Amino acid sequence: NSITDGFCAKQKDVFQDPDDFNRQGGMAQMGKALERGMVLALSLWDDGALHMRWLDSLHIGPNKTADTPGVRRGPCEWGEGSPRNVRSKYANAKVRFSRISVGEIGSTFSHYRRLTDETLV
Repeated sequence: NSITDGFCAKQKDVFQDPDDFNRQGGMAQMGKALERGMVLALSLWDDGALHMRWLDSLHIGPNKTADTPGVRRGPCEWGEGSPRNVRSKYANAKVRFSRISVGEIGSTFSHYRRLTDETLV
């Protein structure tokens, strides 16, 4: 399996979404961005606008229903991701990032390389 311009275009077509990836240059533009270098950024937040439905629930957009391909993004119920619900149910939640792997796609599954201060210099 691989991610290609064609794959991305087909996914957008099947899910009836605008093909914004290819419109912005597709894989060629992504390659140029990777050549410039990237920084991994990890972020945690509760989503007051969309309640994280785009990630793990029903992400219903214009002219779409719950049965439209691509709308069901995960198992969560419609209101589960609201900030009020998340904060009341998980008031003491904590996160620890560990075993972050760095390497070519497919090269980090059997082992991982731990990031150290020397790695980041």
